[in-house]
Amino acid sequence: MSEFAKEEKVKSEIEAKFGGAVSNALVQRKNRVWLDLAPEKLPELMAWLKAAGYNHLATVTGFDEGENLGAYYHATDTRIIITVKVKTPRSNPVLPSVLKSFPGAVSYELELQDMLGIKVDGLPAGLRRYPLDEDFPKDEYPLRKDWKVEEYIAKNPLFKPEAK
Repeated sequence: MSEFAKEEKVKSEIEAKFGGAVSNALVQRKNRVWLDLAPEKLPELMAWLKAAGYNHLATVTGFDEGENLGAYYHATDTRIIITVKVKTPRSNPVLPSVLKSFPGAVSYELELQDMLGIKVDGLPAGLRRYPLDEDFPKDEYPLRKDWKVEEYIAKNPLFKPEAK
């Protein structure tokens, strides 16, 4: 039996269940499974993972790849971590929410919106911004590679020296 039998089993189950929506699935090392997923399948896969015992969403990590923005969703059963990568075009960045399966994802998904400008479909209306203040410019996304802190400072009156 392979030392990665558990990991290979869950990888195979995901590939069988989600077929062409899954790509680049691999067992990277012991207790780790990585895969890319078509974003529209994210809620369904996360619900399946939760039902399969991966009931802890450890974190969601946003990223900027230039033409694409996206996120890594890290779910675990406390033994194996499944990392699901989803990406969306920078020109219209939208990902579906996983709140139906993981209500605790709300802060992670708000952070994707605030810091990267990824609209997360399915977040409840009326939530406050997170982690940025309400008065932070809505069209500026500090985790995007093209965001320039110098330009933000130059435009922001908080950083202007007081006249004496």
